[in-house]
Amino acid sequence: MLYRKELVLGVFYFSIFQASSQTIATFNSIQPAVQTQNLVLPATHTFQRIVRSNSTLLSGETVGINLDFTGYVPISGSSSNGYLSISSERVYAGAAILSISLNPTTKLWTIGDGGNVPFPFSDIGYVNAFCAGTVMPNGHVMVCEETMAGADYNSDGYNDDGWIIEIDPASRTVINQDGVGGVDKLWAMGRQKHEDVVMTPDMSVAYWSADNDTAGYVYKFVPAVPGNFSVGNLYALQTTSSLGGGTWQQIPNTTAAEQNNTTTSAKDAGAYNFVRVEGIERGPDGKIYFAATTSGRIYRFNDLGNTVDQLEVFVESTDYDVDGAGPYPPVAWGNGADNLAFDGEGNLWVLQDGGNDYIWVVAPDHTAVAPKVKLFAIMPGGSEPTGITFSPDYKYLFMSVQHPNNSNTSSQTDAAGNAVVFDESTAIVIARQENLGANVPLPVNLTSFEARTEKNTVELNWKTASISNDEFTIERSINGVHFDAIGTVKQLASSFRFVDDKLPLANNLYYRLRQKDKDGKIVYSETKTINIEKQSILRLFPSPVSDKLIVQLSNATTGQVSATIINAAGVTISRQVRSATNNFEIHVKELPAGTYYLIVETAEGKSTASFTKK
Repeated sequence: MLYRKELVLGVFYFSIFQASSQTIATFNSIQPAVQTQNLVLPATHTFQRIVRSNSTLLSGETVGINLDFTGYVPISGSSSNGYLSISSERVYAGAAILSISLNPTTKLWTIGDGGNVPFPFSDIGYVNAFCAGTVMPNGHVMVCEETMAGADYNSDGYNDDGWIIEIDPASRTVINQDGVGGVDKLWAMGRQKHEDVVMTPDMSVAYWSADNDTAGYVYKFVPAVPGNFSVGNLYALQTTSSLGGGTWQQIPNTTAAEQNNTTTSAKDAGAYNFVRVEGIERGPDGKIYFAATTSGRIYRFNDLGNTVDQLEVFVESTDYDVDGAGPYPPVAWGNGADNLAFDGEGNLWVLQDGGNDYIWVVAPDHTAVAPKVKLFAIMPGGSEPTGITFSPDYKYLFMSVQHPNNSNTSSQTDAAGNAVVFDESTAIVIARQENLGANVPLPVNLTSFEARTEKNTVELNWKTASISNDEFTIERSINGVHFDAIGTVKQLASSFRFVDDKLPLANNLYYRLRQKDKDGKIVYSETKTINIEKQSILRLFPSPVSDKLIVQLSNATTGQVSATIINAAGVTISRQVRSATNNFEIHVKELPAGTYYLIVETAEGKSTASFTKK
């Protein structure tokens, strides 16, 4: 699936098992386990939710689904101010670019401007299944299409998908590398089922991987002009199962026909099939590391130009002791090694797609004889970790939790105090606790907090053990990310009730309590989720009404719709039956003035709302 990379220059690195400083790789392995509904991290670390699928950006656009590459692009080398490029691995892919910054006081990340990158169809056709990518030394990003399913739909001579694309996050635009006509995909780099890409610090060589069972090749591209990937020589790696060394076989890539058929040309040239090559990364030692997902192995080699040497298995798929003399039994590495990234000490972070969907950390001096592997994280149920990148100071790890189960309901509090439910793809940042958030515990005086639906309202009830603040502010969200205040309740007792009778049109609503203690400290309750997907919210307007009453249901209906008007005495005034719709009008001009009730029945249930006839 995904992976990302940071280019490391002149880094001094030491074993994660010997490091004395409190770096992001300073932690004790977590206990191996199967997935629950929560994200499991070491006790020394925490996370903050940045954004989730379908969140609305300042541009008015929404974040895509199946979030993958999560590339932090520093502005002027900053570890606290940059862009976050988030790819969407879906049909008709997307890439959202957010401006993010770290508040030095709260130690929390905030989102500024944000929007989606436009991909002009006339220039490049459709874009599809963005998977991994890389943060380039020039401040751009590359994203990779992990599919070859499409044809040439825009009739430009190139099959639409299976390419690498370069994006400028500052302008949120695709780069026109050749300077001719419109923007381009990187045609000269060839069409494959791209997983990932990485390059040398001077952008004179790029390497990438192909996630393909029968054509899992490793490629290299040498641009004619470093940093401009529109023209150059393309190669595929040839070796044998004995490994040790290999040869770069040049692949024809001058014409559109040659570029469309890179996979066939690589096979004809004798390229070696590593079987589903996914994450690829350049290590601090200058070697190229890549993951073969089917076997679970991590390979590495030293590039000599026309040939490679030291081609070997760096991490084998076997059982590892992750806690030294600790109580945990050896843990199976399994298959699914996917995204890769190196931290500032040279530790290799391995995100697993399949197996147990773990995040592993491998020390730079790891060997088969003296293995050094630790277990960092377990993903929420149904999800895999994707898109790893680091801030330049390596204090902050950015990634996404991709495709968790929509049925997940358990919430956990992030560093910002938000109650996070991993039921949609979510981009997050992870750090040691001292570097992220104030880590303020929830007030112990809140003893219960419940939310339930009641007709066309949501009722909140909560209790406290003591009075420790002036008031509660009730906040509501339609996406679980951006909350708005919808009311306040003074704390004059120990039991409280609030009724939200102005529900927005949404399938899920999220509620939380904001408390300001007498010492001025702001804390939040856990978030409660109300699912109203099966019970349509009934909206009537205008009210009072004189002629046409507009009826609106929040959800699409199936079958027939029955609309019955009754008066305040419960007497039926009229009844209409119509075909399935969630928007219609009722003429009430002849009704006497007064209060009435409309009962709407559909296959999905019954809803009632009142209106006033003037």
